[in-house]
Amino acid sequence: MGEKYVTKLAKLREAKGLTQRQVADALSVDPSTVRNWERNREGTSMIVRVAKLCDLFECSPWDLVELDEGIEE
Repeated sequence: MGEKYVTKLAKLREAKGLTQRQVADALSVDPSTVRNWERNREGTSMIVRVAKLCDLFECSPWDLVELDEGIEE
């Protein structure tokens, strides 16, 4: 493979006028997690995998999951 990906999360977040804390709160994660995503420290490979799945199946990320009413977070 050898591909190198860089996330565009910071640009998207800034375009919406959101802070890292606001994104973290919306996703119920720690702000350091959002910071790591933006700096390509972790999570980038999962984002790329989801994007590739969406390309393969010609779907949105939401088409890959469904709500399981029997599971509590």
